[in-house]
Amino acid sequence: MPENFDFPDIQERLLKLEEAFADHNSYQFKKILAELRRAAKMRANAAALARAEILDCRKDCERTRKQAVDLQAKLKTVVDRFEGSFTAFEKFRKAIRVVEMMRAHEDLPAILERIKDLFGLRAVSLLLDAGEFAAFDPPGARLAEGKAMRQALSALMPGARLPGPFMCPIRSVPDPEFFFGPGFCAERKVLLLGSCFISPLRDKFGPQRLIGILSFFDSNPDRYTSEKGSEFASHFADILGYTIVDITDRKKAERLREDVERMTRHDLKSPLTAVLTLPQLLKRDGNLTERQTDMLSLMQHAGYRMLNMINQSLDLFRMESGVYELTPAKVDLLPILDNIAGELHGVIETSGLTLDVVVRGRPRRPEDAFPVRGEEMLLYTMLSNLIKNALEAAPPGTRVTVTLAEGRSLDVAVTNPGAVPAQIRPHFFDKYVTAGKKDGTGLGTYGARLIAETHGANISMNTSETAGTTVTVSFPKPRVAEKAASGNASPFASAPPRSVTR
Repeated sequence: MPENFDFPDIQERLLKLEEAFADHNSYQFKKILAELRRAAKMRANAAALARAEILDCRKDCERTRKQAVDLQAKLKTVVDRFEGSFTAFEKFRKAIRVVEMMRAHEDLPAILERIKDLFGLRAVSLLLDAGEFAAFDPPGARLAEGKAMRQALSALMPGARLPGPFMCPIRSVPDPEFFFGPGFCAERKVLLLGSCFISPLRDKFGPQRLIGILSFFDSNPDRYTSEKGSEFASHFADILGYTIVDITDRKKAERLREDVERMTRHDLKSPLTAVLTLPQLLKRDGNLTERQTDMLSLMQHAGYRMLNMINQSLDLFRMESGVYELTPAKVDLLPILDNIAGELHGVIETSGLTLDVVVRGRPRRPEDAFPVRGEEMLLYTMLSNLIKNALEAAPPGTRVTVTLAEGRSLDVAVTNPGAVPAQIRPHFFDKYVTAGKKDGTGLGTYGARLIAETHGANISMNTSETAGTTVTVSFPKPRVAEKAASGNASPFASAPPRSVTR
């Protein structure tokens, strides 16, 4: 039989063939007819099998197509979630940067407003523990008792010692106005729509201690749901809480320091009253030898110096706080330098040092003057600190030079051959910075900087192993307009007090 034997109507042809040769008894014919029947049956079976295979293929294709559609939908969901998570991550990263810029409680309103805009929220609310923060009255936050905050959180998540973040429709919150403030529920649709994120703020040093509650509200009811992750928002809430705690602790430390300094000054002044009045009473009674009178004078002088130092300490404290009122007047610096040289004569002589004064490029002359505008006692303190530091840092037998120069500004430069240690150079004018001094407090250059800035002057330091160290204070020169307005009057005439804010 031919290999390409294929007749679609083979059954019909076989029936016609049997009818035509019904009376034919040829064996050969019957054999051919049987072969044809067998071939027809095989073809029918093959066709049925092919149809079944085609049907199975169609089913497989449909199943594969459905799987592809499902995979595509799942992939889209994953991509959308990834993009959403990445977008959320970027927003929270920016929000954390905003929080890290906070330096004081007064920054809170602007911080909360930026967070609201960044996340596109309808409301952001911050509750803080009244017992912890009432003394600081942080703007932008509402205060509530810690017990009330715990009860409100427990109502959202019963059973938890310190409940975690809560995300739900706003209508599921028992008392929305506790978290978002009075008047929040004035609009009825707020109770029907929208979702919220509510998270406790913890103390970084005691995670189980509640310091406040951060709450977000969005008009989209699907934005905050229990099925969604809250890791980013929870981490942000922790950062905000930690930052607020850091700022508060720093303010507490500052207030404690101020209280201690204020009490110390008060306690020091009380015994000084006896030190100052007793010599006067003894002198008034008479019957004293010359040596005794001199000793009483020394005692009285030392008492007045101590009182002056306490008052200057109070002045520096006011400068540091930015509330000092400067009363500038014409002050000649040369007599001040003479007094300082006399006071430090013992240090100069013991170390074999020389203290030179150069005025406008030449050695000082008796008729010289170098006036600036300022307060005499403050200028005395500043220059005394700088010259004393220079004498202590200068190698024995060397020279310390005070140079007074006039250019665009009135400059006072104190130079000594010693070099400032490398580790303190960047912090030379900072508080409590000292090196190599057994009894150093680190307040001399810090106080000099405060006094210079209060006078509107600039203070700088240059140092090297070869050139030594020079500290320069540059006072502003009187303005031409001031001279013209005063006519023939001295530009250094007394001026009304001015408040200095640092």
